[in-house]
Order: sequence, then C-alpha cells, then structure tokens
Amino acid sequence: MRGMPVKQKSFISLRNALVLFPVLYLTLTGFAAFKLYYNDRVQLQSNRERDKLKPESSSVVNPFLIPKNVKNNQPNFSLPIVEIWGKAAIGIYLWKHILGGEVTESGNSWYSYGSLSMGNMSFVFRSGPGVVPSTVPRNVQYLILVINGRSESKINAAKIWLESLSSYGLLKKVILVVLGNEKCDNLWLLPYMKSRGGKANAAFLVYDSTLIDNQEFFQWPLGVATYRGFPNLQEDEVDIHSSRPYLCNFLGTVYRNSSRETLLEVVKTNNLEDECFILGRQKWSPLETKFTLQRYISALHKSDLTLNPVGENTECYRLYESLSLGSTPVVEDVVTPGNCDHNLNVAPLRLLKDHGAPLIYIKNWSDLPGLLSEERQLTLDEKVQRRVTTILWYKHFKNTMKDFLIGVVSKVFFG
Repeated sequence: MRGMPVKQKSFISLRNALVLFPVLYLTLTGFAAFKLYYNDRVQLQSNRERDKLKPESSSVVNPFLIPKNVKNNQPNFSLPIVEIWGKAAIGIYLWKHILGGEVTESGNSWYSYGSLSMGNMSFVFRSGPGVVPSTVPRNVQYLILVINGRSESKINAAKIWLESLSSYGLLKKVILVVLGNEKCDNLWLLPYMKSRGGKANAAFLVYDSTLIDNQEFFQWPLGVATYRGFPNLQEDEVDIHSSRPYLCNFLGTVYRNSSRETLLEVVKTNNLEDECFILGRQKWSPLETKFTLQRYISALHKSDLTLNPVGENTECYRLYESLSLGSTPVVEDVVTPGNCDHNLNVAPLRLLKDHGAPLIYIKNWSDLPGLLSEERQLTLDEKVQRRVTTILWYKHFKNTMKDFLIGVVSKVFFG
C-alpha cells in the first residue's frame, strides 16, 4: 500500500472503520448485557438467602420467622409467642438444660432454631451468628434476650442489641438474661431497664450481684459450659454404682498467686497424685477438642469428689458439671474480690445455698488431706447413695429454675 494514492488509503481506512465499529459495538453491548444478567442473578441469589431470614408478612397465617429447613419444630400459634434470642452461650443452657428444648441447626451452626409450648405460652428460640437485629422478626411482642456482659467488648455487642429494641414497633415486654461480669460490675445495664426509661422490664443476672431484689432483678445460675460443648446429661448416662478410681479431681487453669497454686502444692506435698486426677494449665483457653472434653468428663465421672478452687469468681461451670455426674463438688468457701455480695451469711454461691446444694465447703486447701482421709472411710454403698442424692438434687434444681423462670415470665409479660 506504500504506492497507493492518499485518497484510496482514506477510503480503505473508512471502510475498515465501518466494519470494525459494529463488531466493537456488538462486543461491548454483549459484555454489558452479560454483566447485567450476572449481577441480576447474584442479586437474586442474595435476595433468596436474605429472604430465608426476613420476617414473613403479617398477612400470612404464620407471621413469625421460621428458617426454611424447619419442618416439624413449629410453635403453637394459638398461644402467645415468647421469642428467646440467645446471644450468649448461657442461652443454650437456658433452652436445652432448663427448659428442655431442642434445636434445629443450619449449616455450621449459623442459625439455630427451636420451639416448645409450656403452660399458656409458646417459646421460640433463636441462636447463632446469623441471629442479628436485622434478621429476627420485626413483629416480636414478648422477648427474652440473652446477652453477654462479661467483658467490655461483650458489653458493647450487648448494647447494640439493647439499643435496637426501640426499632421493633410491636414490642411490648422484654426480659434480659445476662451473663454478668465475674466481679458483678453490672451497672451499665441500668439505663436499659424500664424503671430508668429503658425497654427491659426485668433481668436475670448470673453471680451474686447486689442488684438482685427479686422484683426487677433475679438471680440465674451460671450452668455448664455449653460454649465448650458440655452435654445435657441424663441420669441413665451416668454410672452411679461402680467404684470410682479417683478420690478427687481438678482440671483447670492455675492462676499465678492464687489458691489453685496452693491446692497443687498440697496435692504434691501429701503425695495425692495417684488418688486424685490433677491436670493444671497455665493459661485459660475457651477452645475445646473432642479429646479434651471427653478427658474432662471422664475425670468427673471417675471421681467421687471434684475440687473447686476459686478463679475470678467462686461460682464456676465445674460446679454444675460435677453435680450432673454425681461427683460431689468441694468448694472453696470464700468471696472473690469485686462488687458481688460480701454478706458472709449468704455469700458466696447465694443461689446454690438457697436451694440446699449438696456441696462440701472448705476454707483452706490445707484441710484437703483430712477431708480425703474421711472420704477413704466411706463404703461404696454410702458413695452410691451420695451420687444418687447429688444427681437428683441437680435435676430438681433445674426443674425449680424452670418453674421460677416461667413464673417470672408469666407475671412480667401477662400478669
């Protein structure tokens, strides 16, 4: 084309442009159309996922959000519905261990759901990371909100829930169940109570809080460590008749300069390692493996006594876990530092003492060798009877707490 006239070159360039332009146009248009189609499909899928959690229209028979994978676990809609939103692990203890409910779980426990009818109410339980203020029913009327107030970060998360309550236009009454601070620093709750202008009509608090008045604030048990997978054991799952190989056990974190160090020194000095299953760790860990959980349960199950040196608070999960296995808790009877009840006539473990828990109290771990000497004198029949008493007491205690909860809910919500 080097010798081609300029006019002819221009004509060829124009012709090529006319050919290429439609091709380019069609290509760009096709790409844009595909992008729009792809985005629409993604949005449609996103909407479908969101709709699984979106409250249904109040015009349908069932106005309450029920996950798509739930078929038979539906509440009785002829009764008032009480929603329980569990945003702390003690929610599982309340639902499974106290109320006796079951749950249906979505993949990876993203959303757990359950329902049961009791008395003149139907309860609906929701838990898991998929339960957030934007995914629960907007038409909730009666709510039990389970929150964690143990640390500053947990309190901040709880406040988001508490501040969201005003956005539920049909909400009539609210009861809180709070995993409080181990030092009973719970004053942050007060602005959210109805008596101070908030939305919460009443609250159940864990630990010996001085706020407990049995009118607005009620005490609630810490329970077992459901966050670590401790099961809801039934009587027929516990061997109460066989001889147990250990007099006592302690598995837990050994805090520096604590009485737990004293306990380990007493065990070592008195050569009790063969008679007591002792396993301490230097740092607390919330994680549990199947092996470590089974090892822990086995230690309780194979011991006549479970030692409970104080940690951050005298009340600990181990108390309830050992009771469920018929291993009598030996409790260090001291009040831990902080703002919990310091009245030594009732504290520590005010709730358990009120209900006559079968605990053995000890003031100093130097008294342990004497206690174990008495323990060696007991016959197997005497130990079996004590296990029966312990397990039956714990079963009765859970039923009592269920009745107590139902009574407060009935009075606050419908009284």
